[in-house]
Amino acid sequence: MIWRTAERLEGVDRTLIRRIFDAAPPGSINLGLGQPDLPTPPRIALAGIDAIASGRTAYTSTGGDPAVRAAVARRYPHAARGAAGAMVTIGSQEAVFVAVMSLAGPGDEVLVPDPGYPAYPVLARLAGAVAVPYPLRPERAFRLDADDVAARLTARTRLVILCSPSNPTGAIDEDFELSRLAATLARAGVPFLSDEIYASFAYDGAAASISRHAPDGGLIVSGLSKDVAMTGWRLGWVVGPEEIVARLVACHQYVVTCASSISQAAALSALGPEGDVERARILEIFRARRAVMLEALRAIGRDVSPPDGAFYFFVDVRDRGGSMAIAERLLAQRVITIPGEAFGPGGAGFLRLSYAAREEDIRTGVEALGRVLSS
Repeated sequence: MIWRTAERLEGVDRTLIRRIFDAAPPGSINLGLGQPDLPTPPRIALAGIDAIASGRTAYTSTGGDPAVRAAVARRYPHAARGAAGAMVTIGSQEAVFVAVMSLAGPGDEVLVPDPGYPAYPVLARLAGAVAVPYPLRPERAFRLDADDVAARLTARTRLVILCSPSNPTGAIDEDFELSRLAATLARAGVPFLSDEIYASFAYDGAAASISRHAPDGGLIVSGLSKDVAMTGWRLGWVVGPEEIVARLVACHQYVVTCASSISQAAALSALGPEGDVERARILEIFRARRAVMLEALRAIGRDVSPPDGAFYFFVDVRDRGGSMAIAERLLAQRVITIPGEAFGPGGAGFLRLSYAAREEDIRTGVEALGRVLSS
């Protein structure tokens, strides 16, 4: 039998990030990690264990347990008027998938950041749409310029995806630019999708959100993977106008039926006061690690500034050749880093270094980078 996959899958493969992880020798220092290396806080984990022990293991409502939806909605009082304005998903990536599938189709265009999370253009393609990159420029510290987005809007644009704090750069978009963009998109009748999965990792005050300038102008996506170390629990959400969220719930049903009831039980704890305590604790751990990596990078001669948010440095190595070659040389020395090309052409010449690692590993890994660059 000759098997033929659908044309939409032509050229779709695992991300370069995953291929690098798969090629890493055992015991490598991991500065490529896109998840906190900390365990889920015990009080949150116990809420999930209690759900299992008490038999809360059945399906929930498709859009999520009403109590969880209400708790999510309370985090976004400017954008959700109640539980119906929030839907619980299997991680934030499923939320992005459902949003793109629901809002874009063949012949449409979806604007995506470059450099940006590699799933965005692939999901646009799977929906039959065309991904149109807009640049995040090094000379602007990779922060959004509303004019760069506006210049790429056409009659076929159906969605603009934003990510702030950014993966891979750690940049947080300026509120003034987000205000300008919100006004532009409102005039064009184009919704936004604001991926705010790293919003809790903002080191100098709360991260600005475009949704505060246009509460009904788009969707907010986030989850619990990063800020309370719950990556494996796969608990995310999408927030927006009730009538749009209702359409997303219908799509979500045919993809996954509902998010895990056990993860949702843990989410109730994570979205309450004890979760806020844990967020603050984890943020301070990462603040200290950011300082360690900053010191280590400057010690090897890299002129870097601390990132605004997330837990990545996006290090300019253009003076030392291609970032892919440098990442490969580091991998041979058992240090995992991610070349900027993994995040689009705009990332070429940069390395993403994650400080979701022990301070000892951060220092050792950056020292290895220094040796590679000096050779």
